[in-house]
Amino acid sequence: MKNAKMTIVAVLVALVAVTTYSVSGTYAKYTDTFEGSTDTARVAKWAIELEQNGTSAEKTFDFDLFGSLKEADGTTAEGDVASSNTDKVIAPGTGGKVELDLFNKSEVNATYKVEYTVATNGVPIEFSVDGGTTWTTSLDNVAATGINSGGTDDIDIQWRWAFTGDLSANYTSQTDAADTALGTGEIANLPKVTVSAKVIVDQKD
Repeated sequence: MKNAKMTIVAVLVALVAVTTYSVSGTYAKYTDTFEGSTDTARVAKWAIELEQNGTSAEKTFDFDLFGSLKEADGTTAEGDVASSNTDKVIAPGTGGKVELDLFNKSEVNATYKVEYTVATNGVPIEFSVDGGTTWTTSLDNVAATGINSGGTDDIDIQWRWAFTGDLSANYTSQTDAADTALGTGEIANLPKVTVSAKVIVDQKD
């Protein structure tokens, strides 16, 4: 009987030990949980606006370089030259300019470049992109230039046909006879100066 009691006690002790281990293994531990919040991102806004002489332009715009005829200084109104039809006309002693304003209303930085195509067809016309400080016979393409988000850049182009050679930076041998020859003949056959511009804007990497 004594051995039986001893066996029962041993079994009870073993059960207590197992129960204690089970309880300690289930509840007696440190625990942490880290739950991250949901993250959301939208596409950054891309908005480039171009204005020509203060008027918003569409993706395709009429490059109105010769639309407002001035004296050769580019500012004084021209009152001595007028077209007999709907053609835009230029003559010795005339000039003009166009003002392009580029606005980066995007949420990303950008770069832009300007590509020009010029055909003077023998007309001694000169161009300036620095406010009349420097005059050249052509318009060089503008290399890629940065324009940050919220930034604005001005692209101003001025032109002139000097009244005489001594007033020209590039056509110093210009003569009255040569100028007269350009304007003589049937209207449909008179030389034309054509200038086009393309403004290309890309996201900056």
